[in-house]
Amino acid sequence: MEEEAWRSVDVIKNKQGEPHVLQQKVTVYTAGMTNESSGYTKPMLEHRLVPLDQITK
Repeated sequence: MEEEAWRSVDVIKNKQGEPHVLQQKVTVYTAGMTNESSGYTKPMLEHRLVPLDQITK
């Protein structure tokens, strides 16, 4: 079985000096349905920036 999740990669500052978290979308394989082992994550090409204060609330 596959699920999608976001993994935090790095903390960077934008042009205004505000900290943001760079996140990368990953596919997480859970037990059973594929040949991949349980807990294996496969990186995808999609990224996003999230303000640090939204993650640490």
